[in-house]
Amino acid sequence: MAKNRQGAQALILKYIDKIAPRSGNREIYEKFFEGMSDREFDSFMTDIREERRFLSIVIPNFKQSMVTVENNIKIGEELGHSFFQRLWIEGKEGMPTYLTKHQHMVLDVPLRRASQLLTKKISVPSHNKVVDAMTGQPTGESKGARVSYPELQVAAAMGLEKSMIELMKYRGGDNRGNAALTGMLSRLGKANLDTLKQYSSGVESTHTLKTFLTAAHLKSTL
Repeated sequence: MAKNRQGAQALILKYIDKIAPRSGNREIYEKFFEGMSDREFDSFMTDIREERRFLSIVIPNFKQSMVTVENNIKIGEELGHSFFQRLWIEGKEGMPTYLTKHQHMVLDVPLRRASQLLTKKISVPSHNKVVDAMTGQPTGESKGARVSYPELQVAAAMGLEKSMIELMKYRGGDNRGNAALTGMLSRLGKANLDTLKQYSSGVESTHTLKTFLTAAHLKSTL
């Protein structure tokens, strides 16, 4: 076995054991490496270096995790890595770009595609001639799919604030705003959210909820 392979394996096993002691992950990697030829190990390390593959740790369900935030931070310091960084926040609507005063944790996390993005889940209204009086949204045969909270989270993470305003406000039950939006699209082929603000009447479902709360003698700020 090549000397550099022995050193690389020892380093991996050392920190796997430090991150999750007594979890059985060290033994998993020992067996994994035993079944590898030198060429396969070299290919594996190349994939690690080029971020095509990653070292992972398995903690079975319902088993107390040995992994702790405090221990991971200490290991990061030992390896010369900081989990905390000051962030540049992009300015919006006239606000300047600025650097955060405090450091924030920055991590790579797995991303799963939301099921709401699947083609079979998509439903688009064919017209808006029939509108629900309580929500201000198209209903009946032309009823479309709602925008779910996971979809909003994805949009927010991508910085699509204006898309969220259009979907949740002007296409989500703001009758006067939607009429202005439709008119602008019909006449100009495009619309501007800043221009639409003056025509906004508020989302109808919000007015409906306020009415229900008032009828129940509950004061609200809606």
